[in-house]
Amino acid sequence: MYKNSITITIHNGIHTRIAAMIVHKATELKSKYGINLYMSNSSAKEPIAISMLALLSLKIREGEMVEISCKENSMNGQHAVLELCNFITMYIVNNNNSVLSKIDDIIEENTIAYAQIVKNIPVGILVIDVNGYITAMNDYALKIVDKNLEDVIGHFVKDIIPTSDLPNIVTSKERKVGETQYINNHLVLTNRSPIFSNDKVIGALGVFQDISELIGIKELNEKFKKILEASHDLICFVDDRRIISYVNPSYEKHFGIESKDIVGKDLATVSPNGLRIKVFNTKTPIENKVYHKDSINIISTIEPIFIDGIFKGVISISKTVDEIKDLVKKLEKSEEELNYYKDELNRHNFSSSFSSIIGCSSSLKDCLFMAQKASNSPSTVLIRGESGTGKELIAKAIHNNSNRKNKPFVRVNCAAIPENLLESELFGYEKGAFTGAIKSKPGKFNIANGGTLFLDEIGDMPVSMQVKLLRVLQEREFESVGGLTTQTVDIRIIAATNRNLEKMIKEDKFREDLYYRLNVISIILPPLRNRKEDINLLVEHFIQKMNIKLNKNVTGIDKKSLMHLQEYHWPGNIRELENIIERAINMCENSLIAEKDLPFYIKNGELETGSLINLKNGKLQPLEQYEKELITLAMKTYKSYNKAGKALGITHRTVSLKCKKYGIDLASL
Repeated sequence: MYKNSITITIHNGIHTRIAAMIVHKATELKSKYGINLYMSNSSAKEPIAISMLALLSLKIREGEMVEISCKENSMNGQHAVLELCNFITMYIVNNNNSVLSKIDDIIEENTIAYAQIVKNIPVGILVIDVNGYITAMNDYALKIVDKNLEDVIGHFVKDIIPTSDLPNIVTSKERKVGETQYINNHLVLTNRSPIFSNDKVIGALGVFQDISELIGIKELNEKFKKILEASHDLICFVDDRRIISYVNPSYEKHFGIESKDIVGKDLATVSPNGLRIKVFNTKTPIENKVYHKDSINIISTIEPIFIDGIFKGVISISKTVDEIKDLVKKLEKSEEELNYYKDELNRHNFSSSFSSIIGCSSSLKDCLFMAQKASNSPSTVLIRGESGTGKELIAKAIHNNSNRKNKPFVRVNCAAIPENLLESELFGYEKGAFTGAIKSKPGKFNIANGGTLFLDEIGDMPVSMQVKLLRVLQEREFESVGGLTTQTVDIRIIAATNRNLEKMIKEDKFREDLYYRLNVISIILPPLRNRKEDINLLVEHFIQKMNIKLNKNVTGIDKKSLMHLQEYHWPGNIRELENIIERAINMCENSLIAEKDLPFYIKNGELETGSLINLKNGKLQPLEQYEKELITLAMKTYKSYNKAGKALGITHRTVSLKCKKYGIDLASL
């Protein structure tokens, strides 16, 4: 490249007449030397090929320094540059007489007026020269492209606006009116025209306006824009010229590109064998087509766009198959949670709170006071007490009185779930994690996220699971069965047990570190035999409850029957009392529960004061007879193999086998 700098001493600078003289001289020099000449000033970052539009766009003033250059550093190039410099500094100045000077003043006034009109008109104006380089751009257009004037003048128009069709206008010499175009995420309405001088095309003019500014369309366009930008779908528009006119942010993010890298390019160049070009050529839609791209499976729907029967391009809407799988996974999780909540609702048709806990004994009030304190704290709670004392009721009351009351309360009975299923029940599992895992399933920790997890019968949890539970309590994170990612949860743990944990620690059946993690706030519920003063209130409550459940109208209980209930030692506690009242109401034929409606062991008191062994005619009976009677009584009292086994000190499996052996049917008891 060869260049030379000169100072413009021409009155009024390089205006229309002077520009014409310079262009004419540059054309002569090109014919003479075969050299293209360029000019630039301080406002132009790039040299501009000399033309009328280019010179006028530079707005060169008197006293301003300019640079004349050529791209060849040859003798011809040097001669051409120097001759044009001499022409501007000597010939034009020396032949610029007073008459021409007055004409120039008039031209300058008209030029200034024209420039101000173009600058302030509320539409975008863009002018290019015959080579496609930008020579003029007004403020409206600069705002649309979000650039300054010095950043665009002299640049190839498609580098600034990839979707521009102005170079084709120069070539076709045809005017195009009322077309839509995307410019920097703005949808504009544009008119394009070639610029002629003596029947010769010297450039092209584009006039455009943001459609959102048109009355009645602005709100619609803004909503449409927000929908496209917010959508997780990968969206692409191709216009009727096969040019990619728009891709949304999700498309950019997924494919790791910027819109400027693809918008404005021919679809045949970007994706010559893709589905979009197939739809473009056939004008036939393709729906839910799965294809493989960059190691990812993508499902796409591609539709041709017709307006008033005229083909206007193609739109493609795509999703990754992984995203669809994630949505299905979330749906399955929601379905699992919904099923859980349905089960819980059926199991508890009332909400627990401290006001719903029946009793006025001092021992119960002490427990409720402690529970209310615990409800105001996020600390772990350990509720201890015999079976049937209401540990779950207290746990739910703590939850419902806490700041987590609007979040899930999830109960897990650690004793009722087989050891090999407990981990997947707590932490969930992924599809294919084991035989039969045909879909992923969230665990109780997932379902309880944000709320409270109640671990009932924690003393029956296997030692192997205690280790994993300890990690969740410490780190608040876990992995599902078959899962690779660590999940974080925000839960409050309430545990309950009727076991002697301290003894279990000595026997290595319960981890000491887990015990201290659980036993932050300890609540010990008194057995019913230690709160006999509450029996009257509880009996009234259960009568009302069972009347509704059984559609009965029992008004109360007679004094003798109530005395039997108060004298009984209640190994099954409140749960046993509730079951006895339910049985009594079923048996009751009058408005009051009578002695005859109570079980024989309540009214006779054999289990409390008499001998544990009944003699028949003073003789012992065979062992199996006592065993049958004992199993029958246990099943009648506790209604489940598990609870009966615990009361008798044997496994629930043993209870089940004994029931089969002696023909004991739970449904008939």
